[in-house]
Amino acid sequence: MENLSSKEFKNKKNKFIFINLSGESLIGLWTKGKKNRVLESRKYGVNKSIELIKKYNLINSKILSASGIGIYKKHPTNLTTEKSSDIGNSFISDMSSKLEQNLKINASKSTKIINLRFGIILSKKGGSLSYLKLIYNFYIGGKIDKGNQWWSWIHIEDVVNSIIHIINKNIEGSINITSPNPEKQKDFSRTLGKIMKRPYFLITPSILLKPILGEFTSEISDSRKIHPQLLLESGYKFKYEKLQKALKNIFK
Repeated sequence: MENLSSKEFKNKKNKFIFINLSGESLIGLWTKGKKNRVLESRKYGVNKSIELIKKYNLINSKILSASGIGIYKKHPTNLTTEKSSDIGNSFISDMSSKLEQNLKINASKSTKIINLRFGIILSKKGGSLSYLKLIYNFYIGGKIDKGNQWWSWIHIEDVVNSIIHIINKNIEGSINITSPNPEKQKDFSRTLGKIMKRPYFLITPSILLKPILGEFTSEISDSRKIHPQLLLESGYKFKYEKLQKALKNIFK
């Protein structure tokens, strides 16, 4: 953004799309300092976008900002779509809600707002899968508690393609960025173990993870069964609908 000249900004024929996906990793012990960094690192990019739009009066601009499915209230079985107004009470719920409210309150009226509510992103580099790979490579993979909690995931290629789709289709509002086929944690564990050719029979009580992960433990032991209704209704075609196909691509 800083390489753009004021002339480019002042040209009303130009349309600007701001995509903010930056932010400190959620994984780790949630100390007071960690929580503050997680929130502020995400607000920075959004606030910078808002500032530039207002400064140069960039009418009809768009801001796409990272949020998360953690905003929703946990539930053992309910299928949750974007229509749900049940907000959870965890740190992630509170943070995601604050981010979305910050954008709604401070963005100019002409700015189109898109909140990208990401699920567990599966990628060859970084993210939750890098930690899961480490666990399975130490032969300690398996269920967390009974493993009945729903994990809503998405392949990184579908993340990129869905964002392009949202821009091209002019979709606004809060959008679930997840596969249409969430998996129970025990089934996710079995599929990952088989593809990695590692055992997946160990049972880890979530209470044992709390001394290591603190409040973050709830994010892997709580259940959120998310459905990407807006993406599907707008005609988006997932490349990786099924977990097995997604993981095989990553580990090929």
